Amino acid sequence: MRKALSVILASAMVLSMAACGGSGGSAPATTAAAGGGAEAAPAKEQEAASAEGQEAAPAAAPEITFKYAELNSDDNINTRAGYKFAEYVAELSGGRIEIDVNSASTLGDEKTCLNALQMGGGTVDFYRGNTNSLSDYGFQKLNLFGLPYIFTSREGMWKVLESEELGQAFLNEGVEVGAGMVGIAYTDEGARNLFTSSEISSLADIKGKKIRVPETTLMMDTMSALGAEPTPISYSELYSSLQTGVVDGAENGYPGYDSNKFYEVAPYYLLDAHTFSPGIILMAEAQWNKLSAEDQAILLEAGKKASEWNKGAIEEEEKELRAALEGKGVTIIECPAEDKAAAQEACKAVWADYSKGIEDLLQAMVEIQQ
Repeated sequence: MRKALSVILASAMVLSMAACGGSGGSAPATTAAAGGGAEAAPAKEQEAASAEGQEAAPAAAPEITFKYAELNSDDNINTRAGYKFAEYVAELSGGRIEIDVNSASTLGDEKTCLNALQMGGGTVDFYRGNTNSLSDYGFQKLNLFGLPYIFTSREGMWKVLESEELGQAFLNEGVEVGAGMVGIAYTDEGARNLFTSSEISSLADIKGKKIRVPETTLMMDTMSALGAEPTPISYSELYSSLQTGVVDGAENGYPGYDSNKFYEVAPYYLLDAHTFSPGIILMAEAQWNKLSAEDQAILLEAGKKASEWNKGAIEEEEKELRAALEGKGVTIIECPAEDKAAAQEACKAVWADYSKGIEDLLQAMVEIQQ
């Protein structure tokens, strides 16, 4: 792959140099996410610079632009991972490929984005989703990552994700099952925890409460197993639903809880870590198939680099977010170990339902963490 990338980068440099010697017009600016944002100098200024012996370096216009959808706001680590991905793609392609990151659900909610990928892209070409949101699209292997209490820790999760037998092999599942999506890379969204508008002190307190879940059967079954009343609501409507009492609570990691200001209407945050499910950057298979092998390699390498950046940034961010949230008056509740053990036992039925026919993979996930 590195040799292919070197050839691509060298070719991109030759093309860029040829472009500088051709048209005297200014090239369109690249997006800030892709490392650009500065317009090329007008033709006369370029000529003046050349006359003075200075080297002009106008930004190259992208040949391909893809739309990347993200539900969270710009300050969320998931969105920032998207911008990093865009930055690395621009670097590795010499500016030929641009990833246009659209945050805060501007391209639609989760189902809209996933449906767009399945239909071949165009309106949405990339989407960073959570692996437990894929159960209704024919995925089964990736659903294992969203099983409640399947990961014992962040370290355990990454052991699974980085293994060739499990995590890396599962990236191709969207193609295998005909979902029309290609997995590019994983992201660490942090453990997902419960938060409520009224005071709670343990998992027992969520029984009978209306808990918002993503519009997937896996998370609905998980909340049902914990005794709550799962209520699927679009992510963009969650804040108002908590504010008006449509739901009593929801679940999310520190980054999503903070960046969307859910603490303003649900200030009780229970660290139950019911899922450590990773995010996954997905691409419309139809768009992927249009690319050369070299450009596909660029996207995979950029995804790997974005994943590594995310992996290194999430832990420190969570520490900072916890301190900041406590400073804002959030009550953070440590979940008793006995509560977690009881909850895991209650959720074993969910494990069984979602691992039929692939029990060996589920067992491998458990063993690799030991």
